[in-house]
This record gives sequence, C-alpha cells and structure tokens, in this order.
Amino acid sequence: MSEEEQGSGTTTGCGLPSIEQMLAANPGKTPISLLQEYGTRIGKTPVYDLLKAEGQAHQPNFTFRVTVGDTSCTGQGPSKKAAKHKAAEVALKHLKGGSMLEPALEDSSSFSPLDSSLPEDVP
Repeated sequence: MSEEEQGSGTTTGCGLPSIEQMLAANPGKTPISLLQEYGTRIGKTPVYDLLKAEGQAHQPNFTFRVTVGDTSCTGQGPSKKAAKHKAAEVALKHLKGGSMLEPALEDSSSFSPLDSSLPEDVP
C-alpha cells in the first residue's frame, strides 16, 4: 500500500474530501455543521434523536443520538444544543478514527479529566 493510500489526508476513494481535510479547512465550524457537510457529501444526512431529557428544571441533562449511515453515537449535555454538539463531535472522532483535534470543542461546560488548570500541589 502506498503512502497516499494509507490515509495521508488527501481524498477518500471516491474523490471526496476526507474528514481530516474538512476539519483542517474549516477550523471555526462546529462539529454539528461539519458532520452535516460530511453527511451531505457522502449522501447520508445525519439524523439526531433526543433519547433522554432528565434532571431538575434548573439542572437538566439531555442525551442525543446522531446517526450517519451505519454510525450511531451519543452525547450528553446541560442543553439540547450542547448534547447535539457532543454527539456530533463523538461521531466525527469515530468517523475519523478517534484522533480528532481538540479545538473543535468550544463548549466549556464539559469537564476534561486532563485539565491542566489543576493546582500543582495536587498529587
């Protein structure tokens, strides 16, 4: 297999831009819009389903599932928008192979366990 065939980020087998190219070319777009564009290009529009709406009125938690072709991923968040955003982000990571760049996430409501803002004296 040549270097180009191994996924050097050129194009997919049918001449369409790869997920990597779309992410690199559109750094300011949300995962929802990137997934919509990708789905449109491959002929499989993403479908979002609200799976759960739970919690108290002042602290809700929503769970959405997004399906693109045979790929189905879920996301949770404190608002419908945030949950859809997370589901689309997970789907993009899955479609890309799990190594999506972090700047695509603009929602600061989700906590990352790898947060470097912890005090230095914490073991």
